[in-house]
Amino acid sequence: MSKRSTLFWSLILALACTGLMFVRLSHIRHAIVLATDCRHCGWSWEAPAYDAGVFGLLVLLLGFAGVLPRWARPLKAAVGGVILLLYSTDVFVADLLNIRLDITDIIKYADDVELNKTVALPHFASPSGAALFTLTLAGCLAFWVLALRMRHGAKHLGVFTVAALGLLAARTLPATTPYAAGQVYTDYITNNLPSGIDTPYTPQKRAELERQAPPAQTCAKPRHAPRPVILLVVESLSLYHSKKFSGIEDYTPELDTIASKYGHLESFYANGFSTDGGLIALLTGYAPIPNINRYHSIDIYQGYDSPKQDMLGPLQAAGIPTSYFSTSDLGFIGMGDWLKKLQFSYIEGPEHPFYNSMPRGSFNDPGDEALYQRYLQWFDHERAPGPFFSVIQTITTHPPFVIPGSSQHGEEAAVRYADRALGHFVRQLEKRGFLDQGILIIMGDHRSMTIQRPGEARTIGPAAHARVPAVIAGVGYRGIGSIAGQWQQADLVPSVLSTLGMRSCTSDFQGRFVEPRQQPRYIFHAQGMERDRVLIKVKDEPDLLFVQLDGDRTHWVRPPDPPTAHHGVIAEINRQRARVPPAEANLAAGFLRWKGLMP
Repeated sequence: MSKRSTLFWSLILALACTGLMFVRLSHIRHAIVLATDCRHCGWSWEAPAYDAGVFGLLVLLLGFAGVLPRWARPLKAAVGGVILLLYSTDVFVADLLNIRLDITDIIKYADDVELNKTVALPHFASPSGAALFTLTLAGCLAFWVLALRMRHGAKHLGVFTVAALGLLAARTLPATTPYAAGQVYTDYITNNLPSGIDTPYTPQKRAELERQAPPAQTCAKPRHAPRPVILLVVESLSLYHSKKFSGIEDYTPELDTIASKYGHLESFYANGFSTDGGLIALLTGYAPIPNINRYHSIDIYQGYDSPKQDMLGPLQAAGIPTSYFSTSDLGFIGMGDWLKKLQFSYIEGPEHPFYNSMPRGSFNDPGDEALYQRYLQWFDHERAPGPFFSVIQTITTHPPFVIPGSSQHGEEAAVRYADRALGHFVRQLEKRGFLDQGILIIMGDHRSMTIQRPGEARTIGPAAHARVPAVIAGVGYRGIGSIAGQWQQADLVPSVLSTLGMRSCTSDFQGRFVEPRQQPRYIFHAQGMERDRVLIKVKDEPDLLFVQLDGDRTHWVRPPDPPTAHHGVIAEINRQRARVPPAEANLAAGFLRWKGLMP
């Protein structure tokens, strides 16, 4: 093969790889702009650094192909072609379904002709799909020609090796973009490598953990008669949205007014990074530490049907009704079925006739304003007399931040809309006298899955990605101000039980933020970036600790000082994970069925 020909095909391969890298980076930026409405976000060196490692493998293969016997070269050419094809497939799947490529899905769905014809093929007709197809074809062709025809001596193999190692080294650069969905930046090879998060416990270890006693509890009786409780879970409500809570943005003046007029928890943690994780913590008292295959499964509520401390059972036994109102499609990821298993006496989603003919947004959402109107209708005309417990779950502030019936979009517009609706709702509850006899708890389900804002870590602290606002309004909380201490979503169950006149219990891992208050010693946060690690916040200690999930070998990332301190933390993490059976890796199939793209 002549030098001119080698240079030509090498240039074609380099241009194809650069083009593919640019297409993936463009998709990443588009996804982040949709999620954050941040026009300057998404252009990051992290994705190209990871991709450089993938393309470094191609350089290494070419180096060895040039010194191999002729009969062995087709194998190297085929391996390089597979690397490029999988790279492009990953980009295509991320753009089409907003999920990353799982190699096992290729085996599952490659022969599903009808699915590929109706879902994937039309996407090829888009400019992005056409560009991806053209660049992949050019790259595969160039690599094939070079691998089959290029010849060089063994002395040149070192040059290829050094170049390849340089490219591979780029993927070891530290991440600098704090983003809950940080796996969008990593390459598909990294995303498919075995992770300690899915390392199973040995049968012996699991049996040992299942026999382990739960942490000791301290129980207390309430100090007042039962008071009704409304828990308002606001989708993606974050500290940085609030001038009062962070000083960063000023999207939530109504929330800030409510917090100033009544009270708020000084330092409040979400136990997870997603809605399901927040709901699991709030309604069961368990931190949503992922079980085996958790992030490859649609059965995300599996194992959380039985709360750490039963709340709904005792309330129902005492004749106190429990209700759940949401404008999010309750069929998504089996949420409605899970709520039924928890024994809510009444569950309502966006299919209620009240919302008929209303414009819809994401997840069939008619909007926060409509949700509050419907709840007030129930409150005025359908509610049984006496104390009750209600959960209201909003959805409008979920990415991509669509306001039903409005041409406005984006995070700021959606949060301001939600805040105005919240302010009106609270004034309506005040007008009806509810806040003179009951309490309203307002909190975020998790910090928004968006890039960390400038100054957020400085003003909020190193655990900014785990913190959310929590406001308490109602009888006994007017003008109370900041309630000192560290609190978490898992503390809600004892807090609700106590407010509604029930005996409630606390432990080192679960507190109570209403009278009699008791802070938890430890707070767990299942992370969104490094998902095989659990953040640990220890009471009265400034430094954060992290536990690496790895089956029997689960361990401290950096041991505490002294190493014997907090010895019960890893034991409790393992005990909680062992009580939940491994999930079925069925995420892709479940997502496609929910979208109606497959039976």
